[in-house]
Amino acid sequence: MDVFDIVKAKLPVDLLPDDTALAMDVAEVGQSILTYCNRLDIPKELVFTHANMVIDLITGEAKRNDTDSPGDIKSIKEGDVQVTYEATRASSREAHMEALLFNYQSQMNRFRKLRW
Repeated sequence: MDVFDIVKAKLPVDLLPDDTALAMDVAEVGQSILTYCNRLDIPKELVFTHANMVIDLITGEAKRNDTDSPGDIKSIKEGDVQVTYEATRASSREAHMEALLFNYQSQMNRFRKLRW
C-alpha cells in the first residue's frame, strides 16, 4: 500500500483533492521528510507517517480556507465585550508545513542521518 492509497482511504470524500493536487501534496510532504531526515529515500516504515502528514496538510488547508471561521482568538476583553482574532500569516502554508514537521518529529528522528 502506498501513500496515495492510504490518503484516499483515510480522507473524507468531500476533502479529497483531485489526483494532480494530491500528487503535489504527497511530493511536497515527501520532500520535507527527505530534507528533515537528510536522506535520499523515504524509508518504508514512514509510509503511514507520510500519509498522515499529507492528510493533516489537506485538512489544515481546508480549515484555513473556511470563510465561516474567523480564525483563532487572540484576546477577549469582557468590559464592553471585545474579541480580537489573530491575523493569518502571508506564508501560512510554510508555517503549516513547519508545524507538521514539528508534530511528527519524534517519529522521523529515528530515520535521520547525520551530515558531515
